[in-house]
Amino acid sequence: MTTTPATPAEPAQTDATGTGDQPRGDPKPDEHPTTARRGRLYGFRAFRHPGFRIYFLGMLFRGLSMWMPLVAIPWLAVELGASPAQVGIVTGFFFLPTFFVGPMGGVLADRVERRKVLVGAQLFAATLSALVFVLVVTESQSLPFLMLASFGFGLLIAFEVPVRQAFMTEMVPREDISSAASLHATAWNTTRLLGPVVAGAMIAAFGSWSPFAFSAVASLLVAASFYWMDRYRQPGRQRADSSHSVISDLRGGLAFVGRSPVVRLSLVSIWAAAMFGMATFSTLAPIYATEELGLGAEGFGAFLGASGAGALTAALLVTALAHGDRRPWMIAGMLSMSALVAGIGLVQSSTLVFVFAFLLGAAQIVLAQNALISVHSATPDDLRGRVMGVWVMTFQGSSLFGSFLSGWLADLLGVRTAMLAGALALALIGVGATVAIRRADWRMAPAKAAGT
Repeated sequence: MTTTPATPAEPAQTDATGTGDQPRGDPKPDEHPTTARRGRLYGFRAFRHPGFRIYFLGMLFRGLSMWMPLVAIPWLAVELGASPAQVGIVTGFFFLPTFFVGPMGGVLADRVERRKVLVGAQLFAATLSALVFVLVVTESQSLPFLMLASFGFGLLIAFEVPVRQAFMTEMVPREDISSAASLHATAWNTTRLLGPVVAGAMIAAFGSWSPFAFSAVASLLVAASFYWMDRYRQPGRQRADSSHSVISDLRGGLAFVGRSPVVRLSLVSIWAAAMFGMATFSTLAPIYATEELGLGAEGFGAFLGASGAGALTAALLVTALAHGDRRPWMIAGMLSMSALVAGIGLVQSSTLVFVFAFLLGAAQIVLAQNALISVHSATPDDLRGRVMGVWVMTFQGSSLFGSFLSGWLADLLGVRTAMLAGALALALIGVGATVAIRRADWRMAPAKAAGT
């Protein structure tokens, strides 16, 4: 899938609409003159830069601890005897802040120094994780407390993730942004699935308190890493601009999303997948594992582990092989997800369920990673934070409604029927999105563009 441009070429400048126009014959945004020479290692090119290597390692630790509450808190709710609908509400509180605050986090990323925001976010994460750890150890948790804790972790993600996504591009020169975005997506999407897996394994081995202890320590280490990364930042990559009002900045970001078909359709795809695929699986997994498969904590960890293994495998393959036009990968990932969620809801064989969980984790990564890279490739530097804020709102916010919906359907119709309903909705939207994506003018914007 890798192509080699005949000669190096600078990307075309953005036109007045901000969508960019690429002259015929120029390389695509994620192509580079060294592609032929580097072959399949092209996607790993950002590792040449020490600042990005530190960032990537820190992202793995922070990513794991960021997503651990997504399974640890619902599991605590199940231990307290919560109904499926109550588990859905607890999970929904995790995503609630992102839906409303995510775009503001993106605006913040373009207005202030990103590194300072990220250090503050890690300290907040360590404090919140330590508080939950203490309350769980002392057996002081309750459903209202779990809802509040879930909301707190979600609020942190709403502010941190858009800033982190934008900060990542400061660690590499412009020609390596696509490689960095691919590797960042590998870490972000893999830890999004592996975090719950590791949390399940830790709960089985040590107890429900252990994921929060890990999160507290990891967050402190990542905070320290941001001070170390400062020496490697690319000069002039962020021009924090607070000359416009917050509303004006927010409106400029939303306007760009609306007029860029690459960004708009990538967001539609990830919205459908997150709401009807990812949220359905993550919300119903603990109930499905206990009631349908008869698994305990160890089996639940293994069930999630199958999904995580699929995610990790796909992340590495996508980074190594997926270059150029990302649309076929996105379409394949979205339609495969709907089939696999339906398969989990239908089959009775435990072996097949674990196989489908592996493939579902892989399909999620194939879609999410290629959609995120497409958005990065189509977004100018001076709008990156705001566009990432909309991405986070879409990805996480749709999971909010998906959690509530799947929990309510499971209470009303049963876990398997709820999974089938989510799969059907994703399939219908996926077919429509496939048609729109194939017909779209899939142009990429250069890394530099006019402001809002």
